[in-house]
Amino acid sequence: MNTSFVLYFWQMQKKGILLILSYAIIVSIISCWRQKNFSEKSNEFFEDIPSNIRDSIYLFEGNQLTKEKVKLGRYLFYDRRLSINNTKACATCHAQEFSFTDNYKRSIGALGDLHRRNSKPLINLVFDKYLTSADSTIHFPEQQINHPMFNILPIEMGWKGSEKTILEKIKHVELYQKLFKESYPGVKEPFTVNNIQRAISSFIKSIISLSSPYDKFLNKKETLDESQIRGKILFFSNQLACATCHGGINFNKASGEMQYFNTGLYYTTDEYHYPEGDKGLYELTKNPDDVGKFKVPTLRNLAYTAPYYHDGSAATLEDVLKVYENGGRVIHQGINNGDGRHHPNKSKIINGFKLNSQQRIDLINFLLSLTDSSVISNPAYSNPFLQDETH
Repeated sequence: MNTSFVLYFWQMQKKGILLILSYAIIVSIISCWRQKNFSEKSNEFFEDIPSNIRDSIYLFEGNQLTKEKVKLGRYLFYDRRLSINNTKACATCHAQEFSFTDNYKRSIGALGDLHRRNSKPLINLVFDKYLTSADSTIHFPEQQINHPMFNILPIEMGWKGSEKTILEKIKHVELYQKLFKESYPGVKEPFTVNNIQRAISSFIKSIISLSSPYDKFLNKKETLDESQIRGKILFFSNQLACATCHGGINFNKASGEMQYFNTGLYYTTDEYHYPEGDKGLYELTKNPDDVGKFKVPTLRNLAYTAPYYHDGSAATLEDVLKVYENGGRVIHQGINNGDGRHHPNKSKIINGFKLNSQQRIDLINFLLSLTDSSVISNPAYSNPFLQDETH
């Protein structure tokens, strides 16, 4: 082979490699700059978050967090005009006084449809990678918000097919003409579904709850009482192993990759031995092994978020604790739904344990020490229309 040709070919290869490497370095620098710039602009919302957990903040890069969008999102969150018939706002199912839940077993949509599940607390979502009870593909509020807006089975807010109608209602509000312009400067048409979703998501991400007695205990600002301390020891003990599933900042992160579990609530005569209306993660994966698996819920603010479980089927913390003590639920509200302890998908972690009456009280007292009362009274999260009745 001609030597000069080989040399020429090698030189061109080197140039190609250098070009690829240069491109990769430039992309990397731009990416780092964008992430740094993104993080710095978001810092003002997370100043009160302890520095040791700021790295756990999980944000959607496609939606820069700004004070203008948070302000707009707060108004939209509380505005019933965002539903097809002006009867529901986001805050209807996510009320501040209930730590942004609604205290119902199952929530109700704009047209009176009963949902399959109860509403989840919208607190500390910036720390969570998995947001829904039974869909492991949704990681950000910007994705999740499509469901309440556009669901038709059941209808929640009723946006499907009515986008123009609802947008027109918002467009003609003088307040929103000002707030949308401030939130999306230079945008010719700021009144879009996507911009509404990004603004509401921004407000939701600003809702931070880290001032419970337990948080203050960790930060050496307060002490827990003797009963709470005993409950804490039980919670983190190998005997109960509560922290195996309820770990992390929000007490909802399980060790390992799996974050969805069947906790032995049901063992019915229905197909796959679970209530026909809601089979959990199975509805996404169609894997029979996922029947009855639901996301581990947060243990924060339990004093405000009853009833418990995805379907609100436990009225009290005592009811929940009884399930885990028994290694599954034998009977549900006096109705025989089968012995949940025997469901083939029940997690092997849930084997039951024994507590005396004092230990039960201690454990519940510790769980209640995870409640942050400041969330339900923080004016930054409250209904802005009550402060400004002109709109």
